[in-house]
Amino acid sequence: FECTHFTWYNRYPTQGDSTPKDVHPHLLYVKGAEHTNFSQLLPYQASEQAEHEPLYQNLVTAFDKVFDWVENMMSSYLPEEYEMLMQLLDHLPGNSHSPVPPFASLVINLNVCYAQRTEAHHDKQDKDLCLVLPIGLFEGGGLVLYEQGLVLELRLGDIIVFRSAETTHFNLDY
Repeated sequence: FECTHFTWYNRYPTQGDSTPKDVHPHLLYVKGAEHTNFSQLLPYQASEQAEHEPLYQNLVTAFDKVFDWVENMMSSYLPEEYEMLMQLLDHLPGNSHSPVPPFASLVINLNVCYAQRTEAHHDKQDKDLCLVLPIGLFEGGGLVLYEQGLVLELRLGDIIVFRSAETTHFNLDY
């Protein structure tokens, strides 16, 4: 199946828990390292966004009202989680914004169960929550949340939010 990630990544941050509080980060160094590439410490967008810019813009335009509704539901029903996720979006470089707040990612999986199903996995890089919104008319292809013992036969218009970094999940055949 095809999968396209329109997302912000922040995979190379350094921990500063034990650093001196009175020294600017640019003046710190790691023992034995020549220098620090500070540009690698910034959040960055997936290259797929530039590669598929027309698709990205069309999706954002077509689903604008859905994304607004999702944001309203998240802020109403999961306010603490919503606020934590929004804090991350407030710090994207260059005053960038996400079209799918409170999420930093829009991942499109096409025909997930038709050609091949997803393997059981955790999305270890996801921050807290993942939202699944199936689009299309199909039979089968249930979303399995393994630890919870659930098989969810999601359909067009259904939405589920779960902790994808902590939950083994995959799709059944359809």
